[in-house]
Amino acid sequence: MVSRRLALTALGTVPVAASLAIPMGATAATAERAHRHMAGNLDLDQLPVVDSHMHPIGRKLISQAYAGLMGDFVKVLVPPGEYAGKSDLLAHARAGVNDLVMSAPRRTAYFNYIARTYGVAPTIEGFDSVVSKHIASDAEFRSYVKTVFDRERIATVVLQAAEPAPTPPATLIPPDRYVWTTVISEMTRLRWIKAQGLTSLTDAVAAIDRILESAVERGARGFKNMSAYYRTLGLTRPSQPEAEAALHRVLKAAPSADSPEPPGPMDPNPTFADPADNAALTTLEDYLFRHIYIKAGRLRRPIIIHSAVALHPALRADYNDPHPLYAIFIDPEIQRAETRFVIIHAGYPNTELIAAFISQFPNVYTDVSFYSKYPGTLLQVYRDLLALGPSDHIMHGSDANSVPEEIGSCAWNSRAVLAKVLTEYLDLGWTQGDINKMAEDVLHRTARTVFGIET
Repeated sequence: MVSRRLALTALGTVPVAASLAIPMGATAATAERAHRHMAGNLDLDQLPVVDSHMHPIGRKLISQAYAGLMGDFVKVLVPPGEYAGKSDLLAHARAGVNDLVMSAPRRTAYFNYIARTYGVAPTIEGFDSVVSKHIASDAEFRSYVKTVFDRERIATVVLQAAEPAPTPPATLIPPDRYVWTTVISEMTRLRWIKAQGLTSLTDAVAAIDRILESAVERGARGFKNMSAYYRTLGLTRPSQPEAEAALHRVLKAAPSADSPEPPGPMDPNPTFADPADNAALTTLEDYLFRHIYIKAGRLRRPIIIHSAVALHPALRADYNDPHPLYAIFIDPEIQRAETRFVIIHAGYPNTELIAAFISQFPNVYTDVSFYSKYPGTLLQVYRDLLALGPSDHIMHGSDANSVPEEIGSCAWNSRAVLAKVLTEYLDLGWTQGDINKMAEDVLHRTARTVFGIET
């Protein structure tokens, strides 16, 4: 037997006392509300959204975007070089990756969103038929982006620059609808130091400081650490002399024969034949990361840290383990700098630990980016985070990186799942005002605070 309270909640109406005030003639309005994202009497569809983390999007079909994504995955799965049987291995990897991408729950959610919105088939061909109408020119694409943003009430997105440079990213997103962040992990890597012609730690630190300061002057709202693709997140606390000695050592060290220089920011570091050289490289990186974290706090810009494992085969669970971040959060110098940290992607599958972190540290935040593509996972992520952490430390995000519809789809998912979770809180004794605040925080207010976005 379903209680009257639960039945009313399921219909998207307010609990018991307030429901008695609904007139008998309101049947049509109630039916309409049942199709909206309601939490009690709060209509989440009417709230603005700030997307706390996304990547550049392009004038391309979804089939082209997926082909590029699959190609990146295959490169990780197939060993480099020329050898017998490589063509067969490539074919096997492509088939497996295609199945992973096209059969994933996020694909079902995404394509059904397009089908509902545009009245096309929930297929890649149906999706392409929508996007193809808007990519003939930059002007058409810019208008298309605005249409998607307006439809889903996306006020602002936080766009990560594609390259580690202190300049705004090239984008066709309307300028009044985005702010930007930039990558800092590249500046800790030996190849960057060599490319800059730097031979002393003092010069390297000064160069890093100039770039960070320049980025802030040009409008950067945060600094992203992508190192979880190639190393662990934990840092030691080497002294300046130890880091200087480490730099001189690795500048002279020769990489092992089977360790080519990494071509991109997500590729592994070169390894050295001598284990002491590898240890020296870690010492140098630890020193530079810690310096950047402290500098970012003084510049009043958050450090954004990737911590999650899913989909991309290059993401290792040990590198993305957020447990070592505790030592960083309690580092006295970092605390004095008042550095804010945003652990993006909710640290999945360690979301409960991230919830614990945001309940412990007033300078630690998180978002649900990437997992907003997976409504089933998002349901558990929001439950875990909101069960322990304050809502004003939690943000919606998409991690979109292909076409504008991905940004809209993730916003739709976030509203739908958040409405479901917040409705549960009404039955746990939360007031309508309590859940109104939680929804506003998650969908836009927390991100506005962290990234300095005006309303």
